[in-house]
Amino acid sequence: TDRFGGYTLPLGEVLEALGQVDAEVVATVPLQARQDLGAVPSNVRLVDYVPLHALAATSTATINHGGTGTVWTGLVHGLPQLFVPRPTFDEPMLARLIQGQGAGLVAEPDPDEILRASERVLTEPALAERAALLREQMLDRPTPAAMAAELERIAASPSR
Repeated sequence: TDRFGGYTLPLGEVLEALGQVDAEVVATVPLQARQDLGAVPSNVRLVDYVPLHALAATSTATINHGGTGTVWTGLVHGLPQLFVPRPTFDEPMLARLIQGQGAGLVAEPDPDEILRASERVLTEPALAERAALLREQMLDRPTPAAMAAELERIAASPSR
């Protein structure tokens, strides 16, 4: 259970609901929190926190809280995303923006709603197509390192 400003995610119930999807579910859950979960469905694999890019590279979709690093990792891998945003920082806004682009869905922290939305994220081709398009658009842009080099060049230019 994750608690942030009134936000509670019933993790055990969500994992039980996700036991109904026709997919392997990899959930990053710290060891301490796993002790409270008990048994999980056979299609659910619990792992400690790992670099998201390692999971994203072999994933079809992602369910996440809408944090910036997680969202961008999903986008750069072209994954449709299901957001269960905490009502903190910019997570709800970012989740709504990606949903507005057609590359994800936003759900409340309710197991049944998460199950329904996860099935859509896994099966609706339009979500995957829009996520792939966002990936292409991101990769067409200069990298932060390239932009920094260009800004350094501009700053060093005598014609500033």
